[in-house]
Amino acid sequence: MNRSLASFAAALCMSAAAQAADSADAARVLNTTFPEAEETELALSGGPQHLRAGATVYVYGAKGFTKTHEGTNGFTCLLNRDAFLYGGIAFKPTCWDPEGATSYVPVMLRVGELLAAGESADAVKAEIAAGFRSGKYHRPARTGIAYMLAGDVLLEPGTGKVTKTQFPGHYMIYAPGVTNADVGYAPGKSGSGDPSIFSGGAGGAELGYLIAVPHRMP
Repeated sequence: MNRSLASFAAALCMSAAAQAADSADAARVLNTTFPEAEETELALSGGPQHLRAGATVYVYGAKGFTKTHEGTNGFTCLLNRDAFLYGGIAFKPTCWDPEGATSYVPVMLRVGELLAAGESADAVKAEIAAGFRSGKYHRPARTGIAYMLAGDVLLEPGTGKVTKTQFPGHYMIYAPGVTNADVGYAPGKSGSGDPSIFSGGAGGAELGYLIAVPHRMP
């Protein structure tokens, strides 16, 4: 786990130039479709077992994400593909709570649509930032949680089989605008499992998360 955490931290510290150079290749990896059953299973794997049957599910296709199941418990799950925005190639099975479904999820759906359309990472980030300025998108109104219990994973094209867990399963608490300095996290000094802030994905600091890796996964 420590090696995975260190690798993830190193990835987040890549220079802006390196991210720009890698983003097109990363987008090609993430702009991959899988059979609906496999993608659904992957999407739901991000959440706790007891929430999966009642969750809304989106599946990625040629034009982006499409809702394939209308849930009953307010949670929304999809195989998030926004890692190309920071040069990453990991797929991220994620399940957001009802608050996240109205704030984070609309952004992730639009990112998926733009990814499918072949837009560059810079263009996607610019559009999402403009959406926050115009009020189209908004921060969560309260604290909430996104479950990523399957971790960040690499997948085999065609089958969706997990070939590697790049970052371990974790919880992501909504913390827009909060920085690592605010929570006392210091890269290279804090422990590898200490809570830290992630704001490199869709929405940047507007949709920041506090990442917490449990010592024992459920």
